[in-house]
This record gives sequence, C-alpha cells and structure tokens, in this order.
Amino acid sequence: MVLRLFKIFTATAVVGSLLGSAALALEAPYDHYVFVPNKNSADIAIIDANTDKVVANVKVGNIPHQVSVSDTTGKMVASNTQDNTISIIDLKTLKATRTVRLGHEPEHMAIGRSGKIVAVGNIGEGTVSLVSLVSDAETKRITGLHEPHNMTFSPDGKLLYVGNLGANFVSVIDVEKGKVINEIGVGKNTAVAALPGTNEEHQGIINVTKTPDGRLGFAAYGDGDVMAVIDLRTQKKLATLQLGDAPWRAYTTKDGRFMIVPNNGDETVSIFSTTAPYKEVARLKGAADMTGVNTGWFETKAFVISRGDNKVVILDLINMKNIGEIRLKNGSPETAVVTPDGSKLYVALSGTNELAVIDTRHGKLLRKIKNVGKEPWGAHMVGALNYCH
Repeated sequence: MVLRLFKIFTATAVVGSLLGSAALALEAPYDHYVFVPNKNSADIAIIDANTDKVVANVKVGNIPHQVSVSDTTGKMVASNTQDNTISIIDLKTLKATRTVRLGHEPEHMAIGRSGKIVAVGNIGEGTVSLVSLVSDAETKRITGLHEPHNMTFSPDGKLLYVGNLGANFVSVIDVEKGKVINEIGVGKNTAVAALPGTNEEHQGIINVTKTPDGRLGFAAYGDGDVMAVIDLRTQKKLATLQLGDAPWRAYTTKDGRFMIVPNNGDETVSIFSTTAPYKEVARLKGAADMTGVNTGWFETKAFVISRGDNKVVILDLINMKNIGEIRLKNGSPETAVVTPDGSKLYVALSGTNELAVIDTRHGKLLRKIKNVGKEPWGAHMVGALNYCH
C-alpha cells in the first residue's frame, strides 16, 4: 500500500513539473476527463471529473484553440492556431505522436464517425484538412471554403457539412473525393466579410448543429437572422426559420427535443422544436455576448454562458421560463461542457485561469478549480455535445 501511494505521488509530481510527460497514463474509457485548451500557456489541462483535480497539463503548440478526443484510437488532437499545426497526443503516454503542419490558422475540428479521421478548418486559408488518426498524417486538403468554422459529419460519415463564417451558405464536402460538392444557401445574400477601411464585421454561419440521431442539421445565419433546417442524409433544406437579432448558433438538447439559439443582438434566447414544422416554442431573456448553451439535469435546464455579463443564465425547459443566474465575477466565461450524466457543468474562465464547476440540479456554483492554465478557452469531454467557441 505504501509503495502504491509513493508511485501515485511520484507520478503526480512528475506530471506537474514536466507538463504532461510519459509519467501518467489516462484510464480508458476517457469520458470522465475534462480537456481544457489554455491559449496563453500552450497546453491542455486534463481534469478528472470524479475528483475535480487537474491530473496533467500536456504541452502542445502555440494558442491551442480547440481539443478533440478519439476514444477509438486513444488519441487527443489540439489545433494550434498560431503555429498552423495540430498536435496529436497518445492518451496512454500523454506524449505527442506527431505534430502535423496544416493550412493557415487551424481552429475548429470534428471527429469522424469511425473515430479514425479528424476534419480541421483552416479558417485563415479557406480550406479544410482531413487527417488520419491511424497514420497521423494529412490525407486531403479541400479548397473553396469561406472562413470555415465548425463542421458536422453526416450520419454515415460520407459527407461533411461546413459552416462558413464568411458566407451565407453551408458547404458540403464529399469525404472520399475530398472536394466541395454542394452549397446550401441560408437566407438572403449579404456582405459577410469585414468592410474595407472599417472595424465593422459581418457574421455568416458558425455551425451546422446536428440532432443527436444525426438526421437533421440546424444552421443559423448571423447577418440574416434566420436558421435553415437541413436533412443531413439528402442535403435538402427542409425549412427556414426566423430568429432574433444576430443569432450565434444552435445548440441541441441531449434528448433531441429542442434547438436553443442565443441571439446576441437583442440578448434573447430562441428555443425551437426539432420536429416538423420546427416552431419556436419560446423566446426568453438572455444576456450580453452569449458564447454557448449547455443543458443538464435530465434535460430540464439550459445554462446560457454570458461572457459580456460574467454570468450563467438558467432556463427552465419544462415551463419555458428564466429561473435564475450564477454570477462569475471577472471570470470572462468562455464555453462549457456537461458531464455525461448531466449533473455537473464545467465553465472555462479565461479571466481568472479557472474552471467553474456548477451543480446542474440546484443551479449552484460548487467550486472553482484553480491553476488550470493561462487563459482557458473551453472545455471538452468524450461524447459531449455542442462544443464551440
């Protein structure tokens, strides 16, 4: 027993000092770990959700934007925006198996259905890279995108739907052929790039959010104040829905009943049914600069992250009303993730280098995990929905 405790202490000390060397192996399955990219310390914090303790900080490239995990291959991928690379980490050793150079400013990622491929949007180059997590190499680079943001695979994994931040349409990529085969328009045409000589920017499509069964995708168009409903099997647009002012993107409930859209222009939150005719069932009060929505406690509550007001707004999804808020003073909350059982919400606080832990049942702040890293930018768990920044 003493020897076992000594080994645990030694491993923890080495990991803390070397920031994720081969001293610690994560225990599969990986769904009890929270993965947090830290932009200014160039590492990924790994937190055990059973203890809410940081168990490792794994060094990656500069300004990691997002992290994805494939439990199929046992690998973690971090997109290093400043370096134009991704880091592929073996979760058994917490060592990089390879650093792969991609296009300009890789940011958002999506793991394919098989878990053996990751799509990476090079937002500054207008391309999408397909990377094999078997060979750890880029296999294709697709051109013709417009500031590619978040991506969604079709149910069979043969198609990749890309939200173009710099356009008012969704691009459809044939994964095997490695090329764009369709563009699905959302709303009326407007300028969506930054206007020359001004600081004014326009917002296209952030994401195509799929229902948990993978059949439907919901794509909100920020400048058009509308959202398209797309059949992800046939590429057919089924409906166009009116939103509030300057919608961000849709977030799904885990049970697939609702899509929830924060409208940052008028600080409201639209809630839509995911069954035809896809009606808006409620529009509730939001807050300033909403960065994300998560749901929990048997999908009875939604938690809306407000970076502008440093708080989390709580919505009752049964009675469709506002029921409270949680203040996160000076925290600058970014994005969050809910545990697989829906009981805890982890919110990255870039302003204080912490991770807030919230009890979803009671809507209370449980604790703050300190010294996560410098400028934590988000939180991810295996099997989690709605990861985006």
